[in-house]
Amino acid sequence: MSILHPKVKDNKVGLSDLRDYPVNGIHHHHMVLANYCKHREVPEQEAVALLYQKFYASHQRRSLQPNEIERAVATAYRSGSRISFTKMGKEVIVQQVFTKTSEGSLWNNEMPLPNSKLKPQFICKAIKLTPWALEDMFEDSPLRVCDCKPSEILQMLYDPNDLLCCGSVSNFNTRTARDWLSASEIGEQIVPNPSRLAVGISKSGKPSAHCRDATGQRKYIVIESDEENQSFDDKASIIRYLRDEVRAELKMVVHSAGKSLHAWFKSSGNHHTDWEFMQLACKLGADRRMWLPEQLARTPNAIRGNSNLRQKCLYFDPS
Repeated sequence: MSILHPKVKDNKVGLSDLRDYPVNGIHHHHMVLANYCKHREVPEQEAVALLYQKFYASHQRRSLQPNEIERAVATAYRSGSRISFTKMGKEVIVQQVFTKTSEGSLWNNEMPLPNSKLKPQFICKAIKLTPWALEDMFEDSPLRVCDCKPSEILQMLYDPNDLLCCGSVSNFNTRTARDWLSASEIGEQIVPNPSRLAVGISKSGKPSAHCRDATGQRKYIVIESDEENQSFDDKASIIRYLRDEVRAELKMVVHSAGKSLHAWFKSSGNHHTDWEFMQLACKLGADRRMWLPEQLARTPNAIRGNSNLRQKCLYFDPS
């Protein structure tokens, strides 16, 4: 995992002992700092206060979500994982033994995220090699689904008995793909990977329809980028690069009704292959948190709640 700080001191932990927050990967950095505080035997509430102070010590690209830091610290302090620190010169490296979210789970409590860095030159090369205007993407779509309901699109992406977790930030339900057809509303967000259980156990130990423990095998990898310095045509071109040059199987592209495109690629079924694909996508600006199996994506053709705009499905390949 991540290198924390050049030196580990024997005295009380202070702000100078904690690495500054990066531009991206804020949530992951919460966990790194929380685990460090746990290792140094900092009381939990004191660790929460330290992370807040460190976060606000410099300008950040986004605001904190309610209780975001509290949840990260609670997860680190209650984790069954064992963390040891090994000195290598002036560096301190975290070595972690992973534990499953539950006995029948497919996933670990803590999951490494892709660590490849964004490469501007690589991005420019990809855009020039495979240019794709947004309107051309729409024209190239093998199937037009403009008039389809969200649940109708999902029928073509999943088996009828696949359990799908759909909803909004604060309200999720899990039903079979078939049962979502008769639902009055499906919600603006969806977990792309089918659930193995209707309800699992969250990291805080509570029953939840939307959690890693409930998520089943990886079926799709969603590539999403909200880079403000990229136009939608640039983002479409990067998606085409992954499809044509990397030979990844593109199934769908959804406009987020915000500043990003969500490109759904079919999982290879091999963890190593999927990991290498995600590492490459991150070099092109992809959000690395989309690697997490329970991470949410935008539901095709659903209405985005905060703007009342439609999350249009621009490209769809059901084959």
